[in-house]
Amino acid sequence: MTKKKTTTYSLGIVLLALAVGVLIGVISAPKVDSGYWQKSADESMMSARMNSLMELVDSYYVDKVDYDSVSNLMMNAMLSTLDPHSAYLTPEAFAQETEMMQGQFHGVGITLFYLDDTVYASRIIPGSPAAHAGIQPGDRIIYVDTTQVSGTDMTKTPSAVVDRIRGPRYSTVTLGIQRGGTNKIRNFKVKRDVIHYNSIPAVVMMDKTTGYILVSRFAETTATEFHSALLELGQQGMKHLVLDLRGNSGGLLDGAINMADELLPKGDLIVYTQGAHHARKNYYATRGGLFEEGRLTVLIDEHSASASEVVSGAIQDNDRGAIIGHRSFGKGLVQHQFNLPGNAAVLLTIARYYSPSGRCIQRPYDKGSDEYYMAYLNRVLSDYNAADSVLNAPDTSSEVFLTKQGRKVYGGGGIQPDVALPYFRDISLVYYNNLISKQAYEQVLYAELNARYEEIIQRYPTLEVFEKEYRVDDATFEAILRQGDKKGLTRDPKTLDKYGAEMRNRYRALMAMSLYGDAAYYKVALPFDTEIQQAVKTKVKLTAD
Repeated sequence: MTKKKTTTYSLGIVLLALAVGVLIGVISAPKVDSGYWQKSADESMMSARMNSLMELVDSYYVDKVDYDSVSNLMMNAMLSTLDPHSAYLTPEAFAQETEMMQGQFHGVGITLFYLDDTVYASRIIPGSPAAHAGIQPGDRIIYVDTTQVSGTDMTKTPSAVVDRIRGPRYSTVTLGIQRGGTNKIRNFKVKRDVIHYNSIPAVVMMDKTTGYILVSRFAETTATEFHSALLELGQQGMKHLVLDLRGNSGGLLDGAINMADELLPKGDLIVYTQGAHHARKNYYATRGGLFEEGRLTVLIDEHSASASEVVSGAIQDNDRGAIIGHRSFGKGLVQHQFNLPGNAAVLLTIARYYSPSGRCIQRPYDKGSDEYYMAYLNRVLSDYNAADSVLNAPDTSSEVFLTKQGRKVYGGGGIQPDVALPYFRDISLVYYNNLISKQAYEQVLYAELNARYEEIIQRYPTLEVFEKEYRVDDATFEAILRQGDKKGLTRDPKTLDKYGAEMRNRYRALMAMSLYGDAAYYKVALPFDTEIQQAVKTKVKLTAD
């Protein structure tokens, strides 16, 4: 979404936080119930011991015990000894994961943004119940039914607000809205319905022949969305596809296979899976992919994992396109979802997956999950500080494999791109990043939308008009900088001189997103995404020397 511009310290903090996001990774379908198994003598003894232990705790422990919490911890502790990606899902987590994979929920169609102690409507999904009710971007949501949400500590736990707005299909919720700079509360009654959200938020033609598709996750709808995106771009004359998998931590294996199938000719091996209780299974490309020919560039980064690595590995090993960016996460394990009693589930690793050349890109995890994620963080920090020549040097510590054309690729530790892009290390970016992190842009944006949304949308009724005519004037830019002043930031003239145009364009892109949707953000922001622009220009020889 944005370029990775930051200091080493802040990069480390961000990566440590995001490491949790790749715990799930690939989940292979179908979902199955747990079933029953015949216990061995050792397993019966273990069960007896566990029952005795729980009885002792129940009878003699000094305090009252929350058995749900204890059992959750016990199950996760057991699974964590197997590998970092097997996990127990509580009923709440299971419901959330199912929702993410299905790409739909029951709600009203508002994207929320939390600014200080206020809940804002960031954007409204076209055709949604909220849109029909007349709710607008920039509206302050003060009440949900009779519960005050803005001006309270509830904004510190955003899920609490979301849970109140969502609910059963066809039920109603009343939103108390402030608009236009007044304190008057306007009540909007909204009937909940099915809300669909895409796993592909951006489908854009960058120029007359270059198409861009951003895939945020691999869900049940991804294959259909990707097929439609290729049709749309093909009709607009696409000859070169830039497929952006940066930040995509994975999802359903079927989604990755079906995506690769659109890009590879019939008969090419996409991936194969194998495990101790899982016989080798090969997945091949079939006939009829919409982009089996034409130039293909795939962008990955350190957060691209599992299903993203399946696609990247298939493209690289078949010499179908160029992989550009940063070395990927390195997750080569496949989880099956087993349903448990009480609407819970377990994600259990059942196999490893292998790219067409036979490599497994899973990083070692024999020293435990903590060491596993710390090693990942250290590796990324090392890459961040490495010279360009080092980033693009062969990984001689890993086993060598050969692509279809005889190029050398490497196993273990993720997908190494054909062209590794350097990380941004410009100290001038610190001030810019701090403005973003302090929400200076949003302070100005939502104040403007709240006061002038109808005037703005009448002046710029379409994205095409917006792109041609909308400019961030000096007064608006100064207002953003003043918000930084209020947050204790010291203005950096070097930053403003070097990145002033990009800083203005970020506000322009955020405004476009609120007015016209996610894809509009990328349409406006892409010209300033250096990695994308470099990917468009870089050509890679896909044959052995």
